[in-house]
Amino acid sequence: MIHTTSPMNDLAPHESRTEKVRLDGTREQAYRTSERGLWRSLGASPTERYVELPRFAVRVRVQEVGEGPAAVYLHGGPSAGTTWAPLAARLNGIRSIIVDRPGTGLSEAFPVTAANLDSFADHFLVDLLDALGLDRAHVVASSFGGFLALRAAAVAHERIDRMVQMSCPAGASGMTVPPFMRAAAVPLLRRLMTAMPVSERSARSMLSGIGHTASVEAGLFTPEFMAWYLSLQQDTATMRNELPMIGSLFTVRGIVHPALSLSDELLHSVSTPTFFYWGADDTFGDEDIAEQTVAKLGDATLRMVPHAGHLPWLDDPADAARAVESFLLTQPSRV
Repeated sequence: MIHTTSPMNDLAPHESRTEKVRLDGTREQAYRTSERGLWRSLGASPTERYVELPRFAVRVRVQEVGEGPAAVYLHGGPSAGTTWAPLAARLNGIRSIIVDRPGTGLSEAFPVTAANLDSFADHFLVDLLDALGLDRAHVVASSFGGFLALRAAAVAHERIDRMVQMSCPAGASGMTVPPFMRAAAVPLLRRLMTAMPVSERSARSMLSGIGHTASVEAGLFTPEFMAWYLSLQQDTATMRNELPMIGSLFTVRGIVHPALSLSDELLHSVSTPTFFYWGADDTFGDEDIAEQTVAKLGDATLRMVPHAGHLPWLDDPADAARAVESFLLTQPSRV
């Protein structure tokens, strides 16, 4: 059964029109080259397609790898779908469907702000499943993607089979906002962040800032991953599109906008079986926040991962893959 949706009626007129940010051919080719290099280094070659999301008048790119039950991946920001490559390439028995959120990677842009976040969060995943022709699917999510997945589970639980949350979800009560995200709340600093040349040193510093210091110092991020990560920032509009959204959701003092809140009431309403794979060094939320968040869901378990940061599958992809396979494949699905 394919569900249909009606146009969103609670966005201002100028917000209902997508700003079509397109890359010139040279920059897109550079990005695709680095992306293919990363997938190739992992022994995988995903297929690619674009799907339309009429509600947002936007076209998003989807990559697929593997066979089995469908799992849709929602990434955080500022990033893109290929950040999941080290995990998805290692999974067996799962059809991984990896989306570039609007405005990231090679997807067209849709200006998400605090003003329209409620509507975007409640509809994005459901509309994506419709566009993919999926009645329901597993969901693997992280950070801002984790926020979107929990919002979808609260309003459309019948569309999600099982859910893996890989990090502190954005909006968790008590969440800490890292410095670079607080800086995005200042327009001048945001412009400087967008205009500054990107180097491997600055990229490693950003990864350390979200809890991956141990892996950075141990040299666990491969040259292929770092090449893709740099190209994402240099050769796509991801940073230019994501930083204004981030700046609208946080203040320079780290106060989180109410639109990004995962309220107790919302979390209590989530009945989807959920597994949290949470890095112990996640700078967004420590173990206390993890335990408090998980306790509010109706059917959730938690595993704290030592020496792992905000994107814990990057610190030990093989362990993360085993954990995801165990939860999604060896436990019975909901009826």
